[in-house]
Amino acid sequence: MEHAGHLPRPDWVRRVNLFGAAVGDPARMVSLDADEMLAVAAESVGLSDFGDEPGWEAGYRALCDALNEEAQLNVVGRLSTRGEIIRNLQNRLRMVDYWRANPETLAADVAAPVFVSGPPRTGTTILLELLALDPNLRGVRGYEAHFPLDTLPGTGADALACSEPEQEFWADIQPEFMTMHELRSDLPVECIHFCQPEFRSWHWPMMHSIGDLASRGADLDFGAVYRWHKNFLRTLQHIDGDPAQFLLKSPAHMGTLPDLFAAYPDARVILTHRDPIRFLGSVANLTTTLHWMRSDSVIPSENGPVMLFIYQMMMDMVMGQRASGEVPDNQIADLLFRDLVSDPVPAVRAVYDHLGLEFSDELATAIPAYLADKPKDKFGKHVYDPASLGLDESVVRDQFTDYIAHHNIPLED
Repeated sequence: MEHAGHLPRPDWVRRVNLFGAAVGDPARMVSLDADEMLAVAAESVGLSDFGDEPGWEAGYRALCDALNEEAQLNVVGRLSTRGEIIRNLQNRLRMVDYWRANPETLAADVAAPVFVSGPPRTGTTILLELLALDPNLRGVRGYEAHFPLDTLPGTGADALACSEPEQEFWADIQPEFMTMHELRSDLPVECIHFCQPEFRSWHWPMMHSIGDLASRGADLDFGAVYRWHKNFLRTLQHIDGDPAQFLLKSPAHMGTLPDLFAAYPDARVILTHRDPIRFLGSVANLTTTLHWMRSDSVIPSENGPVMLFIYQMMMDMVMGQRASGEVPDNQIADLLFRDLVSDPVPAVRAVYDHLGLEFSDELATAIPAYLADKPKDKFGKHVYDPASLGLDESVVRDQFTDYIAHHNIPLED
């Protein structure tokens, strides 16, 4: 049954999900058995070595248990999740095999990557796309994130087409998703996409209501996530045949900055900032929608308070880490959402200057041209009601008083 106050489903999704009710349990139609999916992945690629990273399999099995016992997935949700898991197991097998055959891959350095982070819905995505116009920066495209080894010459695989189910299919399941976030196989994507084969990474709780790693009985090891992250980038460098200065992005990095700088001591980080009532309502609605795409048991009013707790804690933590020197503040640049949308060229130029990056005339010309072809609300306005998500504007702004003052964030009507 659809939850009152949330988005209606397309008819085809509703009908497919009814098959679950018809047989009494969606699990009878689509299995998420951990052992069976391991066997399918191994048989399908003819490999059996998943690598020697400690704890990855325990994290994987805890994830499968949570998906079966807590996530309350419908048929479409189980089908999408099964496809993701098997693809990521296959990628893990193939990547480990590639590293064994090409040991020099993992000996290479990944120099001075540029990370875009900050709370979701604060301009991180459009900033990533604008910076990807810089010929000196190398982003990770959707098809590369999902099928990195299928980009090798002679493989015969069409990585671009194969990545569409997880990129563009989301909007088929819930058309309103395009008003929140455009996914396309040829666009640069977040790090969450290529970190999925480390099953303790950020992607899985974002897509499913399954709690955190500790509640799933798995070790919280962000060092392992960043080891996979770095080895993935090393693999792209090896395929490219030359080193690159990578352009990367995820709001999740904001919660793990010490781990990020431990993995990449010379990294540059751009943090975006916006009125909390705007980003909290938007991210709460986005999270609700992501869960709704896969489960019939979603209560929108519960997501707002959870997001409020998470991001208040995270923003306070980041301010403290920067002030104490736990992370290198001189390698972090701040960018206000209002500055980015009102005058993007000087806003981006100022960030480049702060981080010691070269801002070219080519980039200055490319930014307005790109934005002219991608106006705000190109796919419709993202509409949501903060109150229905359990948020009260006065409470939100009161909780973020220090953050707003520290970054001189303009409030939005």
